[in-house]
Amino acid sequence: MGQQERVADAVIAAAGQGKRVGAGRNKLLLDLGNRTVLERTIEVFRTHPRIRCIWLVVSLQDRDEIEALTAGMEITLVDGGVRRQDSVHCALLQLRESAPPSHVLIQDGARPFTTHDLIDRILDACFEHGAAIPGVPLADTIRRVREGTTEVIDRSELIAVQTPQGFRLDWLWEASQQAQAQDGSVTDDASLLENTGHRVHCVPGDPDNRKLTTPEDLEWARRVLAQVLPAAFPSRSALPLPLHA
Repeated sequence: MGQQERVADAVIAAAGQGKRVGAGRNKLLLDLGNRTVLERTIEVFRTHPRIRCIWLVVSLQDRDEIEALTAGMEITLVDGGVRRQDSVHCALLQLRESAPPSHVLIQDGARPFTTHDLIDRILDACFEHGAAIPGVPLADTIRRVREGTTEVIDRSELIAVQTPQGFRLDWLWEASQQAQAQDGSVTDDASLLENTGHRVHCVPGDPDNRKLTTPEDLEWARRVLAQVLPAAFPSRSALPLPLHA
């Protein structure tokens, strides 16, 4: 099977509120170089030749604004649920009612620096193994805290997990249904698969594929873009910042 046949749909989770950014609104709708964070994330997938359709999961309170933002784009909006995993389930339910693909990618809306190369790595791995995630090594020393005392954890076996995560659609749907029936809670989509006995393959992630969660993350993103797109940040274009800061 050639690369052109190994296509998938993408589900972009954008129904959260991002309260840790402290902006008083959905962080995905904040400005990031004359475009919103969400627009930049969407554009990466819209321009990738192996992404067939995009399903954008949104909250009810942001739906009108996001609908206006994405007008003219070939994107299907899906109403989200209470938790992120509920939102993904809603997207899978609607996706399966169309002409479903064999594989699907799940992406955080707050990762605008995902690259086409990373998407290709995930697509290739999930078609080969059925499930794949990107991960990057941990740079900091990790300690476990128990009752006021600490111990060092060997970080050589630990990674920071990113998105997009790629899966066989039938595997992910089965796992999502099981989690919904049991009211189980997971921290990412790969955990759903592992809970049903599937193994998840890991590929190298990208240190710059940061999820914008805090005010510091957003400031970092703006400074990075100021180096790449100085016209969008005229007051910041002289600020030096290595891309892997």
